[in-house]
Amino acid sequence: MLKTLTITITFLLCLFSVYAQTTHQIDLGKISKYDNVLNSISYYTDYSKKASIDEISKETFRDSPKNSPFDPTEPDAHYFMKLSVYNSGHQDTFWLYMGRAQQYTMYGYDSSTRKMKTLNNQTSSFSYAIFNHLPYAYFVVKNGESKIFYIQAKINYYNWRLFDPIIVIPEELPSFTFEYFLQPNSIYIFVSVLLLGIMFSLFFSFVSIYFLTFNRDYLYYTLALLCYLVYFFLRIFDNFIFSRLYWFFYDARLQVLQIGGSIFILLFVISFLQIRNTLPEQYKYFRIIVLLQVFFLIINVPITYSNKYHYAGTISFDVLRIFILPYFILLITAVIKYIKTRESRYISWGSLISILLFLVALYADVVSHYKSDYINHREIALLAFTTGILIQMRFFMEAIMFRTNTKNDLHIKALEKLQFENDRKELEKYKAVIDARDMERNRISQEIHDDIGSGLTSIRLLSEIGKARSIQTPHKELEKISAISNSLIDKMNEIVWSLNSRNDTLPNLIAYLRHLMVEYFEPLRIQLQIVTPEAVREIAVDGKTRRHILLSVKEVLHNIVKHSQATEVHIVFSADEIFSVSISDNGIGFNPSLTHSYTNGLQNIKDRLSTIGGSCVISNNSGTSVILEVPLLQYPL
Repeated sequence: MLKTLTITITFLLCLFSVYAQTTHQIDLGKISKYDNVLNSISYYTDYSKKASIDEISKETFRDSPKNSPFDPTEPDAHYFMKLSVYNSGHQDTFWLYMGRAQQYTMYGYDSSTRKMKTLNNQTSSFSYAIFNHLPYAYFVVKNGESKIFYIQAKINYYNWRLFDPIIVIPEELPSFTFEYFLQPNSIYIFVSVLLLGIMFSLFFSFVSIYFLTFNRDYLYYTLALLCYLVYFFLRIFDNFIFSRLYWFFYDARLQVLQIGGSIFILLFVISFLQIRNTLPEQYKYFRIIVLLQVFFLIINVPITYSNKYHYAGTISFDVLRIFILPYFILLITAVIKYIKTRESRYISWGSLISILLFLVALYADVVSHYKSDYINHREIALLAFTTGILIQMRFFMEAIMFRTNTKNDLHIKALEKLQFENDRKELEKYKAVIDARDMERNRISQEIHDDIGSGLTSIRLLSEIGKARSIQTPHKELEKISAISNSLIDKMNEIVWSLNSRNDTLPNLIAYLRHLMVEYFEPLRIQLQIVTPEAVREIAVDGKTRRHILLSVKEVLHNIVKHSQATEVHIVFSADEIFSVSISDNGIGFNPSLTHSYTNGLQNIKDRLSTIGGSCVISNNSGTSVILEVPLLQYPL
């Protein structure tokens, strides 16, 4: 009787066990493309983390909870799932997708050893090359077979919500990959890549500015942009790449990259606007924010990377962001209020707009649970964050370009001032040289006039006295001495006139030449007519030029008296950009067959004028006409 009762109880337990094992059995033959099996899998949690898979297989598994089969406060626990399947169809190979970024191991019953064994059935890649390490695993169930698989999932805080078990038939894998991963996010991916491309362009602009200037301010912001670029790049490619890098960079991008970028932006604002000098009271608060974030990274990042304290680390990160951003707004408001420069306004408004968008991103990331077929709250957060950074970059670029242009203008003005000062000094040096030259010329002319002139005058007087005393018996030697002394006195006066710097003007030159012409023709029976300009500009004419013009004019007058046999002489002065003296007579004209001295005199005139850039034109027409021309503007005093 007891034996019968034992057999009956054992039979009932077996029936119960079979019933329990098949309660959530999935008919693979009814899967047309792919089906979600979240509610058809039973679950067991090993909080001890010591049970083997054979021990686990004997435990009672529970139904799937409404929200999640995992306890986010205990990510270190061992989580197991039981997948019971039956195949009523002809397809015998199937693929299992456990959810994005999941790491798991499948076990099956080995009839030969009567123990559970690990199935080496996972694939590292499938379908499109862009999808790496997709968490696919295949399993085989033939027609009419029933099998039970056990699955152990590796869970941490940030991927337990990504658990989404789906069974897919092989021919539907490409379409499943596209529809499940790419199609729902097409708009988000397009906009994200577009924004990231714009950010890359602006980033390289800042890099170029830094390497052109090697300014520490620009280095801070370049490093900030590098942090955000890496962050956005990782966020976008989370849609495609599921490698082991995902596990490392997930928290790195949330904390190290975000906060690192924030620290460098603060350092840029402090340095660029010279907060330490312009706002010493607010400067200490800027430092507090920077130091607080640095301290947070040192303390919180190791905590976040541990499963046990990950929850607390993530909460503290959200609290830090919620605290820092409004505080930063107050500081930027102070900058707007007290710093009135144009670049400070660019920096302030760019920071404010970006912070407001950061707050939108923070709300969407932490509080909101919005989700549609095209975009969800996390994607909205990323787009808002990216837009904020781009707007900030644009405003900061304007600030940097304004300061650069201002510095360039100041540099140009400084160079112009320096050039002006150098020109002034050079002019002073030139003037000093000219003054020294003129002083020396005046000294020499004075000494010639005083020493040589007095001597020649004495000789002339003595010769005249000698002539007077010997009037009864004239001496040819005394006559010759008197003539030579008179000629030397005239030549000396000319030299003194040409050397004296007070005579270095065009009006003085014309006046002296006119006086010479009148004095030269006065004792002769030649009618003289002179035409001078009504107004003569005060143009500088140096002593050398005046001397060559004087000697040339004297040579022409000498030729007229000696060779022309003229009774009338007409002289016209012209003073514009070119000074000219036109001398014409009514004589016999120029005859090349005349004396050699005549032609030599004309050649001397041409040679003299050519040395000072002038020219001489001689023509015959009812007498002789000589035009002397000298450009004067190229001869400054």
